[in-house]
Amino acid sequence: MSKKIYSIEILRFFASISVLIYHYKIFFFIINKFNNFNYSDPSNNLFLSSLPFNSILNLFYKYGDNGVQVFWCISGFIMSYVYLEQKDKINGKSFFINRFSRLYPLHFATLILIVIIQKSNLILFGNFLVFDANNFYNFLLNLFFISGWGFQEGLSFNQPIWSVSVELIAYFLFFFSIKMIKNINYLKIIIFYIILLFLNKFFFHDYKNQDIISCIQLFLSGVLVFKIYKKFSNLNLILFSIFLLTISILGNFKIFIFCPAIIMIFLVFEQYLIKSKLIFLKLFLLLGNLTYSSYLLHAPLSIIFIMFIKENTFFFLSPIFFIFYFIIVIFFSILSYYLFEKKLKNLIRKKKNISKTH
Repeated sequence: MSKKIYSIEILRFFASISVLIYHYKIFFFIINKFNNFNYSDPSNNLFLSSLPFNSILNLFYKYGDNGVQVFWCISGFIMSYVYLEQKDKINGKSFFINRFSRLYPLHFATLILIVIIQKSNLILFGNFLVFDANNFYNFLLNLFFISGWGFQEGLSFNQPIWSVSVELIAYFLFFFSIKMIKNINYLKIIIFYIILLFLNKFFFHDYKNQDIISCIQLFLSGVLVFKIYKKFSNLNLILFSIFLLTISILGNFKIFIFCPAIIMIFLVFEQYLIKSKLIFLKLFLLLGNLTYSSYLLHAPLSIIFIMFIKENTFFFLSPIFFIFYFIIVIFFSILSYYLFEKKLKNLIRKKKNISKTH
């Protein structure tokens, strides 16, 4: 299935941007060795109020890292949308080469890029910037795409890739259980999801690899959203998504309910986007395609800015720099997608005779 869902592409972009905004605070201030901005608690209101456009972006500065969990849930939905309705048996070679060609080339390229950047930092400043644990052991974990599996020692290399490496486990489990997921109805998935939610909350909350459990749970919730999306009418989807969203924000924030709820809310608008035939639809697809490159490029770009600006960290509080930073990230993400990711992905699939539709 090759047809894209425009509303999901928009949501992917928003989730990516939310993480980038959150990391703006983390990279440029909290773990920036050159930082000279005086704050006692990085989460306090005084510090947050000083950040660019805080009155608008306050929630992103505080909770933007939840975009990672939204990504995991979106992945479950997209994998279900692409593979669960295929009548033919899913070919293992096709499935894994599709994932490899989409994810690994840019991961490897940015890993090498950040090795060069950090080696330069070591020569210039006598230490690494932002991410410290850049040893050979952690390099191997990154090279084999398993840096998020609980073995890593500290923050290293292109640290944000950890969330994608965790997602690989969900991909493997999804592939080997596709037949079962195809035949199981959504009510049974809901029961299984509730059991997993219960186990995660009461038995795995202190588990070292809880992120893996959470990723699988959110990936499964994306599968569940797909089943519901195919089963419910648009009106029922609206009511159910609003109900879940309300529950997720009442009392303590409930990320495992919020993620599927926000996906369903975006899906409600899909038919209106298609009917409108907006010229922006191609833009939505572009923004969705930029999520991976922007996610992998923003850390090395941030480190480069820190290298040149050094102690003048007040510069990062400038709204002008904030806008410039995001323009640069998006600009290089576009170049990366069209000149590197897309071409190399198609080349790998062509050599392996794999369809380009997935």
